[in-house]
Amino acid sequence: MISRPEIQAFLGTYQEGAEKFPVHLQLHPGVDPSSIFLTGSSGSGKSTAGQCMAIQFAKQRTPLLALDLGHTLSPDHICPPLSSEFEALAIRHDLYNEPVATDILNPKPCGSNTESPYDTAYGLCQIIGQNNRFGPAQIASLTAEVKTIVERREICPHIFPSILKALKSSTSANVRMLGNRLEPLLQHDVFERRQNGSFSLPISPHIHIFDVSSYPDTIRTTLAELLLYDWFRSARALQIPIVIMVDEVQNLRLGRGTILNRIITEGRKFSIGSILISQSLKGFAPDEQLALSQTGTKLFFKPPLTEIRACSEMLAEPVRRSGTVELLKKLKVGQCLLLSDFTYIGDSLQPSSDCIQVSINFPTSIIE
Repeated sequence: MISRPEIQAFLGTYQEGAEKFPVHLQLHPGVDPSSIFLTGSSGSGKSTAGQCMAIQFAKQRTPLLALDLGHTLSPDHICPPLSSEFEALAIRHDLYNEPVATDILNPKPCGSNTESPYDTAYGLCQIIGQNNRFGPAQIASLTAEVKTIVERREICPHIFPSILKALKSSTSANVRMLGNRLEPLLQHDVFERRQNGSFSLPISPHIHIFDVSSYPDTIRTTLAELLLYDWFRSARALQIPIVIMVDEVQNLRLGRGTILNRIITEGRKFSIGSILISQSLKGFAPDEQLALSQTGTKLFFKPPLTEIRACSEMLAEPVRRSGTVELLKKLKVGQCLLLSDFTYIGDSLQPSSDCIQVSINFPTSIIE
């Protein structure tokens, strides 16, 4: 495993009486759960805070891989004081106009073993099938076809067209029907296979933005989850610290068994951090809210009035919730409640695990 020093992220200031103290996070990849969840209503400051953290992580030589689901990371949506430095670090990939490299068809090491071709195919097909409402039998049929692509991957550099061709040329009417159902997705040449022994994971210290926002909803979410799955597998195999950023994360699945759930709950073991940003808690099912409650750091900006109580339940124990509700109601733009075991206030050498109010601002090193 590659050794990395701690990652620090300046967040803003905490006020106690008349005094103001700088606040920063200090995370140790591979040791601390480096998952960060930001939520708040539109215009509350959460995306700006996420962009600020992305810059700081990249400047500390940690690759940051960002999913753009809805143009929220396009140049005109970056906070103006951060724009020049953000763009200097950004490497943009528009998946609608050009394919990206992937090794999603390459069997990965699994402890002392290597994945079987069937298991490699199943991971890909499970994501595609679940996003298209396939049942277990249909996913199994799809997996059997994709397994042959995995075994012949040397001559199948264009993954989706190869799968579509295999499905449509099958002797089974049921498999051909799957091909017809998946044609809107598989007609797009989105992924190009990496050679055996190489990895598609971007590891340069930049903000790598993968834009899938031009695709229709179902295709967009499928591609997003496949990218996350590819990054997770590669980072797990390489043990290279990375941070994955998803704005509008409410548009993806976070329930048990999903790739985002694994990134949140298992990422620490493989030095995989995450920055997950959402406008709302309302769109998350109970099991998805449970996953978000397991993030190591939470920043709650001013929420919609209808969600204040739900936010307080994630931030505070029952005896403290009434006070937390009042604090959430009074938050202004750029203010948040921060809850983390890795918060450092002022010059303190000991982290604070208290839920504190922070005013987000930018460190001089970022805006100069």
